[in-house]
Parts: sequence; structure tokens; C-alpha cells
Amino acid sequence: MDNSAIFYILDSDDDINYCTCKIIKKFYEEGKKILVSSKNSILIDDLNKLLWTFEQLSFIPHSTSKDYDSFTPVLLTETGYKNDSIIKKDYNIFINLDDEVKTDYYNYEIVIELVSGNEHQKNLAREKYLYYKNNRLNVKHENL
Repeated sequence: MDNSAIFYILDSDDDINYCTCKIIKKFYEEGKKILVSSKNSILIDDLNKLLWTFEQLSFIPHSTSKDYDSFTPVLLTETGYKNDSIIKKDYNIFINLDDEVKTDYYNYEIVIELVSGNEHQKNLAREKYLYYKNNRLNVKHENL
């Protein structure tokens, strides 16, 4: 399996939560299973709420690590949250919403990183880019 890392470049005025939902929708429509992870429990809660409402005519089935449902194609989880029912290797796509690089990238077909207009975030993204590149991932960047 060829692993990839995709860096989505956001405009400075883009809402990161809304952009994350758009990315989730894109891969959900391709039939992928998506794992979204953040240390920030408030961000996970906000995404959970937004996935119910961000589009009027569609709903993306999802669960959180606290109300885990193995049948939903999207899982929102806090980084490091332990739930023995969750098998992370069952997911194709990993959306990393943390500042740290995803070191077990090889478990996923695609690792997604979001790059905001913030200079600090851009520097972190450069470090992640080099890490993935040095570990032989196919690294791409796309505008959202």
C-alpha cells in the first residue's frame, strides 16, 4: 500500500471546523472510513455538532470515541483516548488536527494535515511535510 500525506492549504479567513467537515464529506462520498483526531476535546465536540448541520440536505453518519459505533464511517476521537472497541487500522483516512506529526502513518492510506494562514501553523506544516517526505510518503498539497 502506498501511503500518502495530503496537506490542505486554507485561506487565512477559512473556518478550520467547516473545512474539516468539507474534507470529511469528500472522502465519505468516496466510500472511505475516516478517523479524525485532536487533543482538543472542544474541537471534537464542535466537529460533532457541525457534522449534523453544516449542510442542509445531507448528513454524514459519524460517532465519537465516547459514543462509538463501529458501523459509522467517520469517527471523531480525542488523541490518545482509549477504547478497546476501536480498531484504528479499520480506517483508510486519518485527519490529524494536532500540532504533532502522525508517527503511525503507515496504518492509513492517507494522512490529512490542515495548514492555516497562521505563520506558526505554516512552520509546523513544513516540519510535518519533511517528516512524511523523509519517511517515503507520497506528499501532496491542495487548496481547499
